Amino acid sequence: MMNERNHAVELSSDILAPVISGHTEQIAFILRSIKTNKIPNAWLFHGPLGIGKASLALNVAKILSNIDLTKPDCGGGISESDIRNPKTSFNLNNVFHCKRKWDDKKKVFQKYISIDDIRELNKRFSLSSTDHSYKVCVIDTTEDLNLSASNSLLKILEEPPKNTLFILVSNNQKAILPTILSRCQKVSFKKLEEQALLEISAEIFKKNQTSDLEQANILSSCEGSARKLINFLDKDYINFFNDMKTLLSNLPNINRRQMITLLAKNREYLYSNDPDKSAFGIILRLIGSIAKQENVLRINKSIKPSDTSLIAAHLYSQISLLRHHSIEYNVDMKKVVFLALTTIELAFEKYKQR
Repeated sequence: MMNERNHAVELSSDILAPVISGHTEQIAFILRSIKTNKIPNAWLFHGPLGIGKASLALNVAKILSNIDLTKPDCGGGISESDIRNPKTSFNLNNVFHCKRKWDDKKKVFQKYISIDDIRELNKRFSLSSTDHSYKVCVIDTTEDLNLSASNSLLKILEEPPKNTLFILVSNNQKAILPTILSRCQKVSFKKLEEQALLEISAEIFKKNQTSDLEQANILSSCEGSARKLINFLDKDYINFFNDMKTLLSNLPNINRRQMITLLAKNREYLYSNDPDKSAFGIILRLIGSIAKQENVLRINKSIKPSDTSLIAAHLYSQISLLRHHSIEYNVDMKKVVFLALTTIELAFEKYKQR
């Protein structure tokens, strides 16, 4: 399987790529490009986080790394089901999966994809494919490139090697250099529809005998994200999420003893690299729900709902920035989460006293 911790580009030929649900129009476009041999030098797969963009990119890489370009109609036999669930293995010589490396000393992922990774990419792609197939590079995610890595990638995209495809995955294309964007054919992805989410979760719902009401609550809570859906199918995550929701529902008073106990028992969520599964991510999600008036607070009688939304919306930007800076400066996440919760508590308390 993929070894994220040792090297950003290490793949195994038998890696199990997930079956892709939804994204019918996007897959049809990709399939048409392959069949008509109109594959660009670079695709930008952009859209919301956790909807399967990187998984689809790896599926495409798996297929293209094995086709023989010397054969007429080499892509003619590829079907939609092949894109969704490839039956072939990776051709390891022809695929480069570029993502942030694992730092064994700090036990965290590095902040950026470095220029060294792009140099390795350039070295690998400068060699001709010995089996006349595509070389495919998946950059996951493109906004993780630091400036020097971005500039190095740009030079490759300006004069790309023959029979190569770069698939740039992005959750926020505004964070990518405009000069890189201009050299990519953009493929826009949207949140998954309920039917696609049902396809992903059907077996788990059946196994756990999930009621129709519980299914509806889970599907509405995941906001069209497969990653969030998987989290909400995790009972430990659901318990932590609900406990955090209860903690915040008592604003402007947060029970500090409960807060300390809750975080102490769920340390894995303090340091999770999955933004949706981290304590910080859950706090932001709950604050967002308050801003949208989806999560009712007990203080709504003393503060107008519209004012509650305004406070929460302002807090969302504050907490997001705090999270960004804590990652940037490698601050202890436990202390930062405490600070975030205290900031939220004080903001509501200050407004209530007016």
